[in-house]
Amino acid sequence: MRAFNQSNNSTSDDKYTKAKSACSYCGDVDHQVTKCPHVKSDWAMFQSFTIPCSDPDNWTNNPKAKVVGQRYNSQANNARWFKDPNGWSKWYFACEKALGKIKKAEEREANKSKAKRTGKKAKSCGFCGGVGHNRRDCPAMEALNKRIIKANAHWRQRAYDYFVKELGLGAGALVNVGISNGWQQPDTESVGIVSKINWDELNMFCYVENDKRGWRSGKVRVHDNLQAPMLIEVVVKGETRKMVWKQQSQNNNYSNTIHLCNDQHGRPLVDVFSYSYSAVSFKSMVSPTEQPLSDEWLTQGQQECVAFITKRYSMKKLKDWGAIDLLESYEKRYNL
Repeated sequence: MRAFNQSNNSTSDDKYTKAKSACSYCGDVDHQVTKCPHVKSDWAMFQSFTIPCSDPDNWTNNPKAKVVGQRYNSQANNARWFKDPNGWSKWYFACEKALGKIKKAEEREANKSKAKRTGKKAKSCGFCGGVGHNRRDCPAMEALNKRIIKANAHWRQRAYDYFVKELGLGAGALVNVGISNGWQQPDTESVGIVSKINWDELNMFCYVENDKRGWRSGKVRVHDNLQAPMLIEVVVKGETRKMVWKQQSQNNNYSNTIHLCNDQHGRPLVDVFSYSYSAVSFKSMVSPTEQPLSDEWLTQGQQECVAFITKRYSMKKLKDWGAIDLLESYEKRYNL
């Protein structure tokens, strides 16, 4: 860590001659920017479309604006530019930034005072960051839970209609699969028997908006911790392998193979998050399963899954990890 190395490389004399912390707006060492007397008056002048009448030289000429140890505060050193019209925009943004720090400091003090009066520490929600409630009564978390459950129920219905009703996919089903023969070579077809599908782990985070995703297209997948890949195992020629969907691009170029499963209407359904060269690709159904998945799967386990996600991760984390964007794109596509 750079800061750690720099602190270890300083001499003993440096430790005792370090500069005092000064105001980042006016440079005075007697106060911090959150207590600066110049900020609010200057900002009031800016809001009336008037250049503040306070002279920046009052800051730099003040001996307190020079920091101990012959180190000048950057704001005080640049204050002379504020007298030139070319520096007024810089002055404005510096004042705006300083005012923001003052408001945040005042808000913190207000929360402390409130907590002191009530004898309780002000609550802060771990999900949305709001003050005055926690995850148990967070309206944002409750609203998001309902949205995810609704979208997940819609996705599971689509998955059930295609995999179970349309294809008859399940343990014991016979499938025609393609075995890869190498780069840009046609597959060898063979018949396999489905031995396992992770139905209980599947949810709407299997979904992807379209086949163009990743860093090349700007379509970012959800984070690894939220991904719910569909894992299908088949026994082919006595060997258990994973089965994936491998659709050919429109120009029939093998280098543009799309690892994505569309439903019976050609709409994206399942993204293939992990692909193995030893995996076989689905070609067609030979014989459906004799033990199809129960329709109870449509609603089973959704509440627990959603509760786990929102209790474990914050709204910011879910947004950073792509979950909120994926949810919004799904809702928009299917008018939920």
